Amino acid sequence: MRVLMGERHIQGLLLAGGQSTRMGTDKALLDIGGKPLVYRLAKQLVHLTDHVTVSVGRPEREAIYRASLGELADTVSYISDIYPASGPLSGLHAGLSAIGSGYVFVMACDMPRVSEELLAALKAQMAQGADVIHVKGQPFHALYHAGTASEIKALLEKRDLRLMGLLNGLRTIVVDPQVPNQMATFINLNTPAEYIKYIADNS
Repeated sequence: MRVLMGERHIQGLLLAGGQSTRMGTDKALLDIGGKPLVYRLAKQLVHLTDHVTVSVGRPEREAIYRASLGELADTVSYISDIYPASGPLSGLHAGLSAIGSGYVFVMACDMPRVSEELLAALKAQMAQGADVIHVKGQPFHALYHAGTASEIKALLEKRDLRLMGLLNGLRTIVVDPQVPNQMATFINLNTPAEYIKYIADNS
C-alpha cells in the first residue's frame, strides 16, 4: 500500500513534449479559443491541484512551453525526460520522479477538458492506497502515486515501453463514475480531423 501524503492533496502532471506524429504539429500548442492547449490545461489544473508540473520531453522545449503559458509560466514547474525517445512512459517517469511523493493527477496534453467531478471521484478512492486510480481505458486522465516512478524506471531500463505492461504490474483501482459530460472529458485531439471537429463543435 502506498503511503498517503496529506489528506486530499494532490499535484498535477501535464504530459507534453511528445512527437505528435499523427497531428503533424505539437498538440500542446494547438489553438483552443485563442490560447494554446497547454495553457488551457495548465490553467484548469492550477485551480484543481496544489502544484502543476509540465513534462516537456526534450530540454529545449521548455522555452517553447514557457512562452505559451503566459502569466502561468512562472507558477508551474518543468521537467525533461531522463530516458529520451521512450514514449509517454518517459514523461510519466520524469514527472513522478520530480514530484517525489503523494498522488499526482496525470493528464495528457491532447485532452482539452478536465472534469472536476471526475477528479473528485478519483480522489475519493485515494484512501485505498492503490498505485493508480483511473477510469477504464483512460490511463492519462488518472491518479498515479509518485512512488510508482521506480516501477516505471525498471520498465524503461528494459525498454519495455508498453503502458499496459506498466498497469498490469501495479495495483490499480478502476472507477466508473457517472458524471455530467463524461464522454466529452475523454476527447483526444490526435489528428487534424479530430481537432477540426472539436473546434467546430465548440465554436
